[in-house]
Amino acid sequence: MQFRLLVADDEKNIREGLAASLEMDGYQVETAAEGDAAFKRFQKGDIDLVITDLRMPGLSGEELLKRIDSETPGIPVIVLTGHGTVENAVAAMRNGAYDFLTKPVDLNHLSLLVKRALQNRELILKHRRLEEELEHRNLLKSMIGDSAPMRQVFDTISRAAPSKASILITGESGVGKELVADAIHELSPRKGKPLVKVHCAALSASIMESELFGHEKGSFTGAVSRTRGRFELANEGTLFLDEIGEIDQNIQIKLLRVLQDKKFERVGGEETIETDVRIVAATNKDLKAEIEKGAFREDLYFRLNVVNIEVPPLRERKGDLPLLITAFLNEFAGENGKTLEGIDDKARAALYAYDWPGNVRELRNCIESAVVMTRGPVITTGDLPPTVRTQNDAGWIRIPLGTSLEEAERIIIRDTLSAQKGNKSKAAEVLAIGRKTLHRKLADWGEGEDEE
Repeated sequence: MQFRLLVADDEKNIREGLAASLEMDGYQVETAAEGDAAFKRFQKGDIDLVITDLRMPGLSGEELLKRIDSETPGIPVIVLTGHGTVENAVAAMRNGAYDFLTKPVDLNHLSLLVKRALQNRELILKHRRLEEELEHRNLLKSMIGDSAPMRQVFDTISRAAPSKASILITGESGVGKELVADAIHELSPRKGKPLVKVHCAALSASIMESELFGHEKGSFTGAVSRTRGRFELANEGTLFLDEIGEIDQNIQIKLLRVLQDKKFERVGGEETIETDVRIVAATNKDLKAEIEKGAFREDLYFRLNVVNIEVPPLRERKGDLPLLITAFLNEFAGENGKTLEGIDDKARAALYAYDWPGNVRELRNCIESAVVMTRGPVITTGDLPPTVRTQNDAGWIRIPLGTSLEEAERIIIRDTLSAQKGNKSKAAEVLAIGRKTLHRKLADWGEGEDEE
């Protein structure tokens, strides 16, 4: 990487001499004859370090330092000063300068100082990138899964979140669409701003308009004061519209206008209000089918569906069941003050055989119920809800269409191991693979070495 430096000094010989010396060290160098010009160039970006004289016409070096620190904290600024103004240079360091040099400048000392300042900045930026990456991973961990379908979801979130594009999250009820919306907001540049959520299915058309756009005092019976709507509350942030397919046609028209013009009026009001909101919507409906029926506007659909994230149902990612079961088991054991050793093979087989029409939400409720109901340290089939424990899929392994070969292998091995009551030797024999191969694959997936 070639660094770009900015040298600001009103003395031409000093300015050009410093630039020539620094260019010999391999840096790209730009110059400015006074503070105002230096700050304008700095605002254009891609400057890694600034060297400035303290006394210049117009904007002084001290003021330039303050503005740089305010605009982009962390950019190293080296201050140049005459012998008579060392106290001013020390004061500049208190205001954020990296260091100062007295004139005439020792070029060797300057070269070493610049090198150290840039190395220090690189370390800070690397540390910041690592912190952001760790935060990114922790946010995605709220959505548990390591199957191929979920890895695709994580990848789409990571790429779409930093953009301004509207996002439509689709999938059955209970798959975790709201968790996706949370991750999108937290991984976006708007993460420090509000995330406002509206559950559209819970509101009638008359209430929805006021909820979204607000209302003026006296605009309808019961409107005793001016109320700001969700678009105002979410300004500069994210607005999550859950179950968008449930909104009335009249509201769809008004919502389309806000998405197009970024303007709206409160109910009963004449003032036009501008808004800067990133829209994330979710639905469990087939909106294309709703368009065919005339129940949903096609133009609104295309405004919302700039990026689509399809969250797969649990039956299509059964390879994630061990991770999900373990996470929920630990969560609810802690909440209920119980020490549990796990789930027995028959109960685990029943959990794997069930199709989970209610998806992750149903699995979560099932595990919570089992933790509450169990009398011993191990959850058995008797602790499971009747709809789950009555599964009779002995001798069968279900692999949904579209499952990758890697994921199918996981399902086959885990289900075979459960059918053999955890006996790895018997499971390896049934699968016609070596016992060491089975152990290696289980270790790769983070499976524990249970005793046989």
